[in-house]
Amino acid sequence: MSARLHLALLRAASWLVRAADRGEWFAEWSAELCYVTPQRRTAFCLGAFRDAFWMRRHAPAPVLLQSPWQCLAVLAVLAVLSVFFALRLPLPREMFFSRAPEKLVTISGIPLDDYRHFPADRSNVAFFGREHLRERNLPVALASRNLFSLLRLPLTATADPNTAPLVLTLTAWRKNFGGDPHIVGRRLTIAGRPAQVAAVISDRVWRLPGYAEGWLLVDDQALSAEPLGYAVARLSPAPHRIAVPHADGSVFHFTCIPLFEPAPIVSFLLMMAIAGLILPAVTRVSLGEYPANRHALSPAIGMRRWAFLTAKIALFVPIILFGSTDVLSLFAVALLGHAMIVGSVLGFRWILIDQRRRCPVCLRVLTNPMSIGEPSRTLLEWYGTELVCTRGHGLLHVPEVRNSYSEQRWLHLDSSWSSLF
Repeated sequence: MSARLHLALLRAASWLVRAADRGEWFAEWSAELCYVTPQRRTAFCLGAFRDAFWMRRHAPAPVLLQSPWQCLAVLAVLAVLSVFFALRLPLPREMFFSRAPEKLVTISGIPLDDYRHFPADRSNVAFFGREHLRERNLPVALASRNLFSLLRLPLTATADPNTAPLVLTLTAWRKNFGGDPHIVGRRLTIAGRPAQVAAVISDRVWRLPGYAEGWLLVDDQALSAEPLGYAVARLSPAPHRIAVPHADGSVFHFTCIPLFEPAPIVSFLLMMAIAGLILPAVTRVSLGEYPANRHALSPAIGMRRWAFLTAKIALFVPIILFGSTDVLSLFAVALLGHAMIVGSVLGFRWILIDQRRRCPVCLRVLTNPMSIGEPSRTLLEWYGTELVCTRGHGLLHVPEVRNSYSEQRWLHLDSSWSSLF
């Protein structure tokens, strides 16, 4: 066979090698071809395929997100997708409090007659019954028409004034109506009463007293079937007790309970704080020991490390806030708080582990791990793993057990080592 055919065989075998090592591999085999006798060159070239396949099989796996820009780009894409799907999911009109209802109070077990004699403007007082209507295994409470306007939740107006607006919770919407995105405006019959779905409200942010998965808004005449119920009033200042006079001159005193639920951001910060308390139990919080010599690591390099860590945390927050909402809103809303805590712990744990395994100079992931020392000599010598920066900035010594080094240590390499990299 001619020399060109032998080189073509080596070139074909080189395509089995990774692109990063292909040029060097082909140069080495081409150089060795000159020292092989003509009778054995064909067997030599065929053996190159076996070597190339071995290199492909045993090549080190590529390091994911090795570059800091790759890491930030992936986190940014995940954050954008989380926010996008949170805003574009085919959910019906989902309502939240427009502001904290710090002046709202509730009274439990109040008779309807006392509600009608409540000492306040009727526009600032609402009523809903304790007993529930049942339709499709859906507990629905009769409520005055101003209940949700008092809660500052504007509802979709019904086209027919003779049809009572029906407000559903997210749980009822998914359980009883299969998560139909076009539920708003549908006409129903609730215990023989015509109704039309006016809105779907979130049951994650607040909860009225009692248990109901829907509220049928009716006039005062229809409320007469409810002898006892709950009153919601917006009073300033909010009293602890309120007196309701009766026609016979007697006065009844009722205890007022503030209706206050934390805003979603407050709940999220609380879950993040709980995750912060759990985090030290699952991973080391320290980022390691770095030389204090200003010639080894300049202040600009240290600031870049902290800026990179801050950027990862800032991109991770919308991922856990909106991403967990996107996933669990399709399955189990009741697990949202638990998912945020678990997701925050796992996410911050990954952020710390990723930060510890990066070079403090170029912020690339350290590679080529090598075990140093023996477990039997732990008390006398250092025992652990050594990682190297492929750009020659230094070595990272990670102890295998805590009594070798208190933390991982970074050994900075000056420019005299650059020829080895």
